[in-house]
Amino acid sequence: MQHRAKVRRRMFSGALLGTVNGLFGGGGGMVAVPLLERSLPTREAHATAIAAVLPATVLSGIVYLLTGRTPLSALIPTALGVTLGGFFGAKLLPVLPVRAADLIFGVLMLAAGIGMVL
Repeated sequence: MQHRAKVRRRMFSGALLGTVNGLFGGGGGMVAVPLLERSLPTREAHATAIAAVLPATVLSGIVYLLTGRTPLSALIPTALGVTLGGFFGAKLLPVLPVRAADLIFGVLMLAAGIGMVL
C-alpha cells in the first residue's frame, strides 16, 4: 500500500513538473529538485529531475515549433548550446561537492526569480 502511495505522489509531482515545464520553458527542474530531494540524495535528485523533465521539454518544444511559437532561427543555436551545456553539466555533477551543487542551484533559482520580477 505504501508503494502505491509513493507512486501516486510521484505521478502527481510529475504532472505538476510537466505543467510548469510546458508553461515556463524548462522551469520544471527548479520545481523538481526540491520535490525529489525529499526522497532522494541531492545528486540523484538533480539527475532524476533532468531525466524526468527531458521528455516534457521535447514534447513542449515540438508543440511550440508546430504551432509557430518557436522560430527555428532561435531554436537551433539555443538547442546546440543547451545540449553542450547539459553534457558538461552532467559530467560535472558527480564530481561537484553536494554542498556546492546545492549552493549553485540556490543562487541560480534566486537570480532567476529576481530577474523575472525585475
